[in-house]
Amino acid sequence: MNHKKIAFEIKILTCILLVRLCRGLASRLYINESYEYKLRRELLTNMDVMVRPVESPSDIVSVDFSMTIRSLSDLDDKRQVLITSVWIAQKWQNPFLQWDKDKFGGLDRIHVSPEEIWVPDIILYNNADNKVFQAGHTNLFKTWVELQNDGSCSWESPANLESECNVQIDLFPFDQQNCSLFFGSATYGSEHLVIVKPQNNKEKGELIKNGEWEIIKVYQVVFNEEKQRLHATGKFSFIEIRLNIKRQWAYYFMFLILPSVICTILVLFSFSIPPENGERIGFCSTVMIAVSVFLLLIADILPEKSDTLPILGVYYTVTMLLIAFALIATILVLRAYHLVSEPAWCLKALYRACKRKTKTNGKINLKKLFRRNAVANGTADIDSQAGVVPPEPPPIGLENGSITDSNDELGEEDNRKIWRSVAVSMDRFFFWVFLGSFITSCGYLVIYRPVSSFRNLLN
Repeated sequence: MNHKKIAFEIKILTCILLVRLCRGLASRLYINESYEYKLRRELLTNMDVMVRPVESPSDIVSVDFSMTIRSLSDLDDKRQVLITSVWIAQKWQNPFLQWDKDKFGGLDRIHVSPEEIWVPDIILYNNADNKVFQAGHTNLFKTWVELQNDGSCSWESPANLESECNVQIDLFPFDQQNCSLFFGSATYGSEHLVIVKPQNNKEKGELIKNGEWEIIKVYQVVFNEEKQRLHATGKFSFIEIRLNIKRQWAYYFMFLILPSVICTILVLFSFSIPPENGERIGFCSTVMIAVSVFLLLIADILPEKSDTLPILGVYYTVTMLLIAFALIATILVLRAYHLVSEPAWCLKALYRACKRKTKTNGKINLKKLFRRNAVANGTADIDSQAGVVPPEPPPIGLENGSITDSNDELGEEDNRKIWRSVAVSMDRFFFWVFLGSFITSCGYLVIYRPVSSFRNLLN
């Protein structure tokens, strides 16, 4: 029984092997009958991928190079790196890869690996991607090469490129940037390989919109340039793809500019806070800290460059100086408000010149509002019934609304009233100075730069 079982298993295994052998032979015969298989054997057998596709050593390989932008992924301001998604197309002629399509069943094109034939070693010279040793050639372009029966080679491949871009930060966030991508051969000089810009090239495809950047214009320039090699200097052929892009500034206006303007307006209204309660100093200090946080955000976004300064950073710095000025002004007003010493003769004269009787009609204007807050305790009390600011009674030593020229010392209460009146004048003066400075700093965003530049940015 065991011998019969073993013999039966051997027969089954033999049948399986015969079936597989027959399938392999059939597949082998089918491949050998394929015109593409025969053509590949004829073209690629003994092919040396290092030999340039020229019949004479003095001939130059001409490569049509074009780049179509699919999307602008990002412009990293901090690293000064432009990240783009592109489609690279390269075309050249190879006289050693021609065939008669009638001999191969009308087959006029095939696809081969870029490692099976000679391909141009064109790379991105201003590459900023540390993960890619050579941004181009077979290190980056992985798609097949299409061969036509007349020897034309077409190599099209998608790629994500990271290139260096010198970011100009002076108009941030209302800026436009000009970034370039330099492509050229890594080893072949212009006496062996030249790059040609194809006719009717479509530089921008169906772009995927970017929320921060908008591509204004793309154009290509072909040129020859001297390049220092290891032991000699030679000319290389390059193509430069220039991108003019504009930043969408609405996001930065909403989250960086508008909060700073609001903080400055809050400091402006801080002059209406009565100085005797001491809250104005804490209020101004809090706003200054908030503006300093926005300044740190700008420093974190932009690169460390000293050749140009961002207009928004200068605006934040000016705003901090204005808030510091308001803080110092508040300290001076508080100092004057609480003084009880004998005023100087010039302050008495100033008080005499500025002394006026206030005529009221039951309304309180902005000037009276600041007057009331600055001298709320003792200098001008608001009538709770009529909302009227009564005229101040002249202190001792005042005759007909003016200070006498006598040298008699005034009482402590009289000195306090004079100093509080001085504080009123100082408060008004600092308010208008701060208001003018605030309007000037806001106008700096537009007036400091040529108007034509901002017209171009807003169009």
